[in-house]
Amino acid sequence: MDKIAILITHGTDTLAWTHAFVRYALKKNKINIAITGSQIHLPALPNFSDAYINITNSVHFLTNIVPPNIFTVFNYGTQAFSDSLYKVDRWNNQAFTGDMIARMEWDEVKYSDKNIAINDSPVKLDKLYLLTTGGTIAATFNDKKALYPVNTSMLEDFIKNQLGDAFVSIEQREVMVIDSSDLTYNKLEMIVNTVTECTKKHGYDETFADLNFDKNVRLIYTDPFKTVSDYKREANGASALIIAGYGGGNINIENHSDYSPLNLIKELYKSNIPVILTSQVALGPADFIYENARIAIEAGAISGVDLSLPEIQIRLAYLMGHKAQIQDFANSKQIPFMQIFDRLFSSGMKFRTRNSKKMYAELKGFIPSNEDVLINQIFEDSLLEI
Repeated sequence: MDKIAILITHGTDTLAWTHAFVRYALKKNKINIAITGSQIHLPALPNFSDAYINITNSVHFLTNIVPPNIFTVFNYGTQAFSDSLYKVDRWNNQAFTGDMIARMEWDEVKYSDKNIAINDSPVKLDKLYLLTTGGTIAATFNDKKALYPVNTSMLEDFIKNQLGDAFVSIEQREVMVIDSSDLTYNKLEMIVNTVTECTKKHGYDETFADLNFDKNVRLIYTDPFKTVSDYKREANGASALIIAGYGGGNINIENHSDYSPLNLIKELYKSNIPVILTSQVALGPADFIYENARIAIEAGAISGVDLSLPEIQIRLAYLMGHKAQIQDFANSKQIPFMQIFDRLFSSGMKFRTRNSKKMYAELKGFIPSNEDVLINQIFEDSLLEI
């Protein structure tokens, strides 16, 4: 089979959702896939736009990291993130945080995750696919001096001229030309389907897209003004719920309070409707060191631990898209649905401390798996690993 890799360029506003969607939807992947973008558009002066170094180092990561891996490259191309991706700065070029698997030091790729291996020397690709989706990286100013995405070959031209030694050939596939704020579920499917089309052309026949995602997953933010009726109204009709709480993942738990969602969590748990409890704060894992988080977990909420809000939503939608399979498996094992669901969702989580993981195990009655069982394998195999 040919040595291939895929580079996806994307706008930064919704990049974290696409990053997570590709990771959960793509199964039996055998190649490296990098996603990148920029805070300043490519046509800006060289050495001014971060697009140049983000693209350049994306190709370095693609050819230096032993496949298969899916990662986002950003922050002046210095970091490759595998999960928990979150945009934390609206304008700064150091825009993203997440779980870093590799980094660029001077002119060398170094791993930051023990599960990542680095080639002794860069592998020359038989083919590099460039999948473009619009975004700031390929935007220009219109007559009203507002940036908008354009149909352009600038990205391919730059890669050919500056990075041609990394591959034998390159092919650009224009998936779409949108501002990333216009990203919708059907466009996420378009990206993943284009990835699988490219891989199958080179003999990677096992790779496929699992597009069973439940789009009826709701995200609710806590705030001091919100009442129980507000929470119930926002949760009405949802197949699953994410509550973005305060601080470490805390909520109002006052007994009989008109402002506490605690009883709603209990009701949803009894109805097999999962509630993920996380934090509005971008940095640091959710925890249960405070009573206002511990009691919510005890009531049936599942902690989002180290995952970003975009990844929690995609992960939850993926699991709920396989609800029938989870229910059948739970029935066959004579284990409650929510216990199986909790084990699946919690797999691979990186807790804040060893004591945090121990406390969670005590609250839940099981020790979360160190390995994320949901990535890059068929769902039936995921169930067998918990």
